Amino acid sequence: MRTCGLLLVVLAFFSALSGCSSLTLEQANFAWPVESVLAVNSMNMIEDGRYALAVNVTPLAIAEFQDSTALWGTTLRLIRNAQGYYFITGPRFKHVYVFRSGDGSLDGTTAIEVSTTGLANPALNQRPPHIELLDGAAPPRYLTNTDIAKER
Repeated sequence: MRTCGLLLVVLAFFSALSGCSSLTLEQANFAWPVESVLAVNSMNMIEDGRYALAVNVTPLAIAEFQDSTALWGTTLRLIRNAQGYYFITGPRFKHVYVFRSGDGSLDGTTAIEVSTTGLANPALNQRPPHIELLDGAAPPRYLTNTDIAKER
């Protein structure tokens, strides 16, 4: 009887541990098929209802223009790649900023310098495995989450 009780305790312990193990669903693709073109409002927020995303871009305005109000009334380009990284840029930007989802935040991982004078009319596209950056007549550039790719 005592052995049976001990066995039940051990089984219950291992059963409880298996309930605590993490569950991983693999082969997830987080890519958005097309970029979102989002207006910055007077509260320095961009909102995308399609992907249920709203974020304050004040730190982005300060990082790029050293002015917290520099983005009011402008539009930003936002796209997400298959690995879940967000790419954000806009007119006059010298960088494409790369973010990762955080706990109630977008956490900056990289600022990729793409222009010395500022982009004129940028657009972002999915070109797996890269994000394509277009800007007028300039040749397209292909971005990873850390840099400009050497080759397409």
